[in-house]
Amino acid sequence: MKMTRFVWALIGGLSVLASLVLVASTPAEAWYCSARGTTGASGWGSHPYLGTAKTIALRECAVRTPRRAACYIMYCR
Repeated sequence: MKMTRFVWALIGGLSVLASLVLVASTPAEAWYCSARGTTGASGWGSHPYLGTAKTIALRECAVRTPRRAACYIMYCR
């Protein structure tokens, strides 16, 4: 009797986990942006929202770029 309850609890837990995995966004559904600085520095960002992905990429590039140098978005997909 205890083994049957355990098996049903395990099956229930696995089905909940599987449904959560299906609902969660995958990297393929996210925007990926790349930024390049005038000094050759680079950065990238990934996020479900395009504007946020661009902001992350520019921030990552700015961290690696000296002052008064600019970073530009190269592409987003």
